[in-house]
Amino acid sequence: MNASPIPRICTRFAALFALIAAVLFGIGVLGHSIPPVLWQWLMTATGLAIGATLAHIYTRPPPPRHGFGSAAIMLMVASQVAFYLLVWTDAKQKADLWRIWWGAAVPSLVAAHLRLLRVLEINWRTTFGKVTAVSICAHGLAWVLLVLRRDMMADPPVWYMAIMVVLGGTGLLCTLAVYYHYRKAHAGEPSPIPLWIRWGAFGVSQAVLLVAGIYLGRITGSGEAIFDTFPSALAGMTPADIDVSVRADEARLKTVAAGMEDVTGRFAGLRSRLQGALTAEHREYLKAPEDDELRGTYMTFLTYRSALLRHLAIYSGFESVRDPALKARCFLVAYTAATTLVESSGRLVVAFQDWDVARKKLNEPDPRWGIPAGMFDRIAGAIASDNNVERFEEMAAYYEARRRLWREEKVWEPAEMDWLEARIAKGLQAARSFDVHTHRNWLNRVLTKVKSDAYSPVYAVQSQLSVWVGDTRVVARPPLIREKQIEELRTKMQPGDIILERRNFFLSNAFLPGFWPHAVLYVGDENDLRNMGLLDNAEVKAKLEMYRKPAADGKHFAVIEAVSEGVIFNSLEESIHADFVAVLRPRVSKEHKAAAIALAFANQGKPYDYEFDFFSSDKLVCTELVYRSYEGAIHFTLAHVMGRDTLPAVEIARKFAMERGTESRELDFVGFLDGRPSEGGAVFASEEEFCRSVDRPREFNE
Repeated sequence: MNASPIPRICTRFAALFALIAAVLFGIGVLGHSIPPVLWQWLMTATGLAIGATLAHIYTRPPPPRHGFGSAAIMLMVASQVAFYLLVWTDAKQKADLWRIWWGAAVPSLVAAHLRLLRVLEINWRTTFGKVTAVSICAHGLAWVLLVLRRDMMADPPVWYMAIMVVLGGTGLLCTLAVYYHYRKAHAGEPSPIPLWIRWGAFGVSQAVLLVAGIYLGRITGSGEAIFDTFPSALAGMTPADIDVSVRADEARLKTVAAGMEDVTGRFAGLRSRLQGALTAEHREYLKAPEDDELRGTYMTFLTYRSALLRHLAIYSGFESVRDPALKARCFLVAYTAATTLVESSGRLVVAFQDWDVARKKLNEPDPRWGIPAGMFDRIAGAIASDNNVERFEEMAAYYEARRRLWREEKVWEPAEMDWLEARIAKGLQAARSFDVHTHRNWLNRVLTKVKSDAYSPVYAVQSQLSVWVGDTRVVARPPLIREKQIEELRTKMQPGDIILERRNFFLSNAFLPGFWPHAVLYVGDENDLRNMGLLDNAEVKAKLEMYRKPAADGKHFAVIEAVSEGVIFNSLEESIHADFVAVLRPRVSKEHKAAAIALAFANQGKPYDYEFDFFSSDKLVCTELVYRSYEGAIHFTLAHVMGRDTLPAVEIARKFAMERGTESRELDFVGFLDGRPSEGGAVFASEEEFCRSVDRPREFNE
């Protein structure tokens, strides 16, 4: 009887799809990027190649027993279906689908491993065979159990990782022993493992060596790039829009630079005070209040740093601007942000690089706030980077060659040009005088990275993907929510409603925890204020004329929000023209809502609080505006993050989800516009879907 053609067909399919995947990957490498659609096809081809390989293993002789092959193929098919749903649909936002894929993929791989050992004539009844089978199955079970946890991406305990290493190592050694025994017993006979699989294994081993080389090159390289070329939104903007944007951002940059100068000025005194306390009390650790002060100051620094990176991300694309004067304005904002960033980062590194206690603290991760492990070492590596230094000096030469011409042509008003030049000169002088311990910082960065990746490979992959996604977040695409949807949502809204929103394309999400980063207070128009009895309120009356004026987009003001330029009035269209928006309604009286709106009016004009200090009222962040407006009427629980008691916007959504359906709930659901990036739009979604958004990973929403 002829042998079944199925294994041979599977072999050919596996080779074909592997070739397609290699071609697609080569196209991406040659093009220096892999667009989303190409990436989807690459993942599809890879998945089909793996599936065909597993099918070949399951169906080759000798025939499997007791339905083993059928069960393995069913698991493989289930994992393939889940995988393609993750690749091609918005289902990637659902944690359960990730669990299904992983829960089917791991057993199918274990089954393939056992099947190969059966082909190699292992005797399962011997002690050796039982040890082999148990170690392989237990190792697979350990991987499956990881994904069944509530937080799939959390680091597993060290003891658990140790068990996995022991089980995996035992299974590998036993497999090698089985193969050696088979080859010895069948010397001169054809190998039961097809030639293409053996060559494939050789190719995989070479690929592993290549990836290892790239990995070592990345972690031992010159550090994180400060001056990466970001996909710039400038290319998709009109000259008039660019002019409005760059002037507004230049004003914001003044606030950010002043704040960064203030916080970096505290470093030396903070170190002296904390180190003095440790020396006086003969201890080598920080007490809780000291830890909070250090990490709180560091958090303030990182927040200002994020704002500077935003300016760089947008205006480093100045080359795409055709108008010479406008191009010069964009460059000056970008370069001022760059010099401020380098100066402030240098001050941080110089202050703490040789104090191990503080350095260890500043390298600790804070997943809730999106801060990865080794952040201080990454900043130190960036400052010491030869590539960054070279790029920095290139920008300096470009600036020096043109600044006199720019001043003569008055690309900025004299007062603004004076400030920009003074800020650049100060940053340049400081940056060129820093005594950064280059070699020690390099070694610390490498050791931290290796330790982190060896301890938690899953988290390392997630972190690297987050870096890649974060580096390309600013894109020239319209928000997913359309104006017609905003108008429809407006009909459901009432003054005093709380709006939560998310823009996937803003770098400001980098240090904001959770899926929802921003909160806004809806006020309504003048008629709404009249119906609320607020036109005679002293706080509202004092700013009513300003509120009557049109917003920057020509629409009526309708909301109050705290953004980088401070607490402002804004139109609803401008504020929530985003990717994801939800509206919640406080379950309080009309009088309480009127009082909240009056308090918000009183806070209009205050600066943005880059320190996230909820116990000072002279500066406010977005959620603090909501918190203070409804203080006493709604109970919001503050979260202690990086030494600060604060209220991340996602906690407002979490509060609703936890209290939903109870008599004591303080918020009601009004509406949810859920962005669908793969469809290029947004849809009205259910209350249940909004509750699930609380736990959406930030990495899987684009």
